[in-house]
Amino acid sequence: MFENLLNFFKKKNKIEDAKSNKDTAKERLHLVLMQDRANVSADFLEMMKQEIIEVIKKYVNVDEDEINVTLTNQVNSDGTTGAPALYANIPIKEIKNEARTVKIKKDEITINNTENSKENQAINKDNQAKSKEKQEANKENQVKNKENQVTDKDNQKTSKENQVKNKENQVTNKENQVTNKENQVTSKEKQEINEDNQEKSKENKVTSKENQETNKEKQAKSKENQNNEIKRTNVIEQDGAEN
Repeated sequence: MFENLLNFFKKKNKIEDAKSNKDTAKERLHLVLMQDRANVSADFLEMMKQEIIEVIKKYVNVDEDEINVTLTNQVNSDGTTGAPALYANIPIKEIKNEARTVKIKKDEITINNTENSKENQAINKDNQAKSKEKQEANKENQVKNKENQVTDKDNQKTSKENQVKNKENQVTNKENQVTNKENQVTSKEKQEINEDNQEKSKENKVTSKENQETNKEKQAKSKENQNNEIKRTNVIEQDGAEN
């Protein structure tokens, strides 16, 4: 910073030394005109000069007697006159050690800031990498959550289907119980019918035996009757023969 300032003032000094007396007079005339146009008085320029000197003296020792502050016009690239400009010719005797110390401290601060900036950049990169990892982890978790939601829905559907099947099985079981009861009733009825049939069969057997006995008795009587008739016929024949 100070070297650039010195180079600027040295360049200005060379320009001033190269001017001819004619140019100097012309410059003074321009200064007067500029002061009039800009409504800037000599007192105002002197006040600016003193304030500039006070600021510069904080950093360098200057030759106050040789300081020259002038107001002039800038020259545009096309050669036309531009806006007003303030030029100062300030001879510098030496740069103060305090200023050098300040510069060194500023350089150290700049270095520290640069290092801190690099560390911050590295930290930011790490944070960005961690952020990306977290984003990827979040995406994976979102995918897993969606899969779990789908699985939960499937499980809910399966559970509902199982509930429906269980209800159907319960209905079927009830129907089977009713059918079993009906079968039990039918079985009892069949048993009763079989028992009745068995009793009837027994009765029929008894009746058959009785009928057989009755038939035997009838046959026996029939034989007796036949025998008796034969006897009678024989008796009658004998009686007729005797007569």
